[in-house]
Amino acid sequence: MDRASNSTCLAAGLFPHPPIMIPEIGGRELAKMTLTVSSEKEAMKRIVEKGIETAIVISPHNLCFYDAPAIFIDDVISGSLATFGRSDIFMDLEIDRMLSEAIVKEASPVIPLHRVDRTEARRYNKTLYVDWGTFVPLYYLIKAGFKGKVVLLSPCFSHYELNKILGSVVERAASKLGRKIGIIASGDLSHKLSKNSPNGYTPNGIVFDNAVMDALTRRDMKPLTSMSEEFIDEIGMCGLPSVYFLFGALGNRKAERPVTSHEGPFGVGYGVCLYLPETESSGEKAHDPRVQLARESIRYYLEKGKVMKTPKDLMPEMKERHGAFVSLHEFGALRGCIGTFLPCYDNLAEEIIHNAKSAAIDDPRFPELESYELEDLTISVDVLSEPEPTDEEGLDPKKYGVIVERGGRRGLLLPDLEGVDTVAQQISISKRKAGIPQSEPVKLYRFTVKRYF
Repeated sequence: MDRASNSTCLAAGLFPHPPIMIPEIGGRELAKMTLTVSSEKEAMKRIVEKGIETAIVISPHNLCFYDAPAIFIDDVISGSLATFGRSDIFMDLEIDRMLSEAIVKEASPVIPLHRVDRTEARRYNKTLYVDWGTFVPLYYLIKAGFKGKVVLLSPCFSHYELNKILGSVVERAASKLGRKIGIIASGDLSHKLSKNSPNGYTPNGIVFDNAVMDALTRRDMKPLTSMSEEFIDEIGMCGLPSVYFLFGALGNRKAERPVTSHEGPFGVGYGVCLYLPETESSGEKAHDPRVQLARESIRYYLEKGKVMKTPKDLMPEMKERHGAFVSLHEFGALRGCIGTFLPCYDNLAEEIIHNAKSAAIDDPRFPELESYELEDLTISVDVLSEPEPTDEEGLDPKKYGVIVERGGRRGLLLPDLEGVDTVAQQISISKRKAGIPQSEPVKLYRFTVKRYF
C-alpha cells in the first residue's frame, strides 16, 4: 500500500527557535520579528485544528551524537528558560512512550538511533530536559491549545541522510499505530546574515537561506544536496538536519502549504513553512498500471533478490512491443533512469519489469536503491514509438525525442526536458552522451513518447 493512503501525519513544518521569540524574554524586540511570530502563531493554530494527538519534535539543541540521531524516552520530561533568565517559564511534557518505542523498533533494521533514557543520559553526564530548540516552538503550540503528548528527537550533523530516513521511519511507526501526529522540525537558518550578526557575516548566508526556502517551497531537495561541507560550515546554521527530517516525514504526499515566511532581523535566518498533507479522504489519483508494475518490479527484486515473472493477465497495450524508460525521482531529485529505445523483450510488461529493476539497482550514477526508499519514490514510465529516420528540420525538442548515431555509438535524449529548448541543444547533448565529437556528422532518428505516472 502506498504510504500516502494510510498516513496519519496531519501537519508538518519548519519552525525557528530563538528564545527572543518568547514575549516574556523578547519584550519590545519582538516587534522586529513580527512576520515570524505571526506566521508561527498561524501555523500552530492550524496544527491544533487538525486534531493531532502527538507532536514529534526534532531539535538540534538537545543531546546530539556524531554517528546517529537520538530519541529521548521517559514518562515526563521538563524544562525551563532559566538559562535565559526566566526560570519561571517552564513546561512539563508527557512523552508518548508507545510511539517512541515503536520508532526505535521501526528504525532498528534501517538506521542507527540512540535510545536515551535517564540511565543512558547519565552515562554522558547529562539529564533529560526540554532544550530551547524544543521549548520555543512548543510554547506557541501549547498556547494554540495543544494538550497531547510528544516525542523528542535530536538530529545527526555528520550524516544528513540519516535524518531524512528517520523522518520516514517516524511517519511509518505512527501510521502502524494509527497515531495522528504533527511534525515540528525546529531549526534556525544561517547565523551570519548581516554585518551586525554576533556570529560574523558572510554573503553566502542569504544564499543558503534562499536555497532552503526555495527547496521547501518547491518540495525539491536538490538545492540542499548540492551544498558542500565547506559552504555549510561557512554560513553557520543549526536547522539543515531538521529540514532533511521534514522532507523524510513528508515523503511524496501532496500537501497544502498555507504558511511560509522568512526574515533575519538579528542576523539569523528565521524560516517558517507549514505543510498540511492530504489524507486518504482527499481521493488521491491511482497510478497508471504501467507505473504500478514498475513499482511492483522494484519491490519484488528488493525483497526476493530476483526479477519478478511477467503477470499472466495483461492489458492489451502491455502485450505490444515497445522500448521503454523507467525514471525514479526521490524528493524531486533524479534517483535512477534506465531504458531501451528498441524493445528487447517479448512485450512491454517485460520491458518495464526489467528496466524498473535496472533503474533501481544498475544505474551507475547512483548507489543501489534501499528498500526504505521505495515509498518515497515518484516513478514515471515512458513508452517509445519505433524510431524513424529524420533530419534537423523534422525535429522538435518538445514533441520528439532524438537518437544520434555514428558508427557503433548511439546517444538518446527524451523529449520535453527542462532546459532543452532547441534542436541544436538536443543534438549536442545526445552527441555528448554517446561520446561523439560535436563536429562529426551523425544519423538522426526521432521518436515520440507517452509518459505515464
